[in-house]
Amino acid sequence: MKITEIENIPLNMTFMPEVAPHMLRATTHGAALTLTKVTLEDGSVGWGDGVGKPQDATEWRGRSAVTALRHCTHSGAQMACYDAVGKALGRPAHELMGRQVRQRIPFAYWTIDLPPATLAQQVQHAASLGHTTYKFKCRPWWDPREQVAAAAEVAPPGFKLWLDFNGHLREARLALPVLRDLVEYECVGGIESPIPQRDLQGYQTLRREIKWPIAVHYGGGACHVRSKPDFDRGAPALVQLAENIADGFVLGGADVEGVKQRASVLQEARRPFWIQTVGTALRAAWVAHLASVCDQALLSSLAANDLWVKDVATAPELRDGWRVVPDGPGLGVEPDEAAIQQLSSAAPTPEVRRLSTVVYPSGARWRFSDEQQRHEAFYFGDLPGFVPGIRLEVREDDGSADFDGLFQRCQLRPVVE
Repeated sequence: MKITEIENIPLNMTFMPEVAPHMLRATTHGAALTLTKVTLEDGSVGWGDGVGKPQDATEWRGRSAVTALRHCTHSGAQMACYDAVGKALGRPAHELMGRQVRQRIPFAYWTIDLPPATLAQQVQHAASLGHTTYKFKCRPWWDPREQVAAAAEVAPPGFKLWLDFNGHLREARLALPVLRDLVEYECVGGIESPIPQRDLQGYQTLRREIKWPIAVHYGGGACHVRSKPDFDRGAPALVQLAENIADGFVLGGADVEGVKQRASVLQEARRPFWIQTVGTALRAAWVAHLASVCDQALLSSLAANDLWVKDVATAPELRDGWRVVPDGPGLGVEPDEAAIQQLSSAAPTPEVRRLSTVVYPSGARWRFSDEQQRHEAFYFGDLPGFVPGIRLEVREDDGSADFDGLFQRCQLRPVVE
């Protein structure tokens, strides 16, 4: 099964208007994706995707697609090979990944941090799509009491929020008062990475004191800090398990072999996990196949594929929070050629300068020039986070001298008023 052609197709996606300003402000991932098309010598065609600009995978041209299933580190090309080889054999991708243990997997909705009213709207939207779990970023420039209260008013019975703090609660002593304020809300289902994952004793304290399950990133840290690489290296997975710091784990979903290796450790430890990645409906199908061969993939995985105005394909059926694993050849999902043409020819999302202002109830206003600067101000304890009534305001570049002058000042250091 020789690969005769590999083609990268850049896509310019568009976020739903309700979440677009927040997704673009957060820079967690942009609207640029790349579709990878792999053609085999028998004419079988496979499709994969990846976040960001195209990455060269032409080294696999002329080589075995079966070998690529295990050894290709290009996420989109590996995924496309699972699709192509499955089609060539007439078998679903999960049969190439391992022994299937379930035919449906739990699947979650996902967004970045949102204002309370927008979060409530997204809870309703997620439920309308068939989701029963929503993984949501909790950030210190919002009041989680207001956010969860707004979500609780509209959440259907049984609908659960997983609150992902990425370590922003900083330490157990600071985390407990915030988390205890949320105890009354039935819609909270769990907590992810509440404090930096290097703090093993802090996690043990939180597990004793709060009722919700806690999930952490497998074998590493979780904080968005770039200026200090040692800020949160976390701990090796075996230490995390031995110290009993978490009820569940988060696995990145870029490589089948990597996920399966980590899944084997968690299977031995009897700890559940979810697979977390970003992409199109094709990626959602890929996650479904992979999770279906992992015994402990019992928590709701995600692919963030519900955020696009237009997708390249239709995701596998989702009902009552569970996504059906396709049983057709390959991924079991075929892209729409017209949609690919439209998205590949669409104009890219323009680069826009933004000023963000953290507004405290006292009237104090802290202005920042970028997301990373604001993240680190809270991580390093320069500002108190999760204060009742705190909020974030964003101003986009209006071309004025006033904006430009303020932006340049903020690039040097946050401006306080």
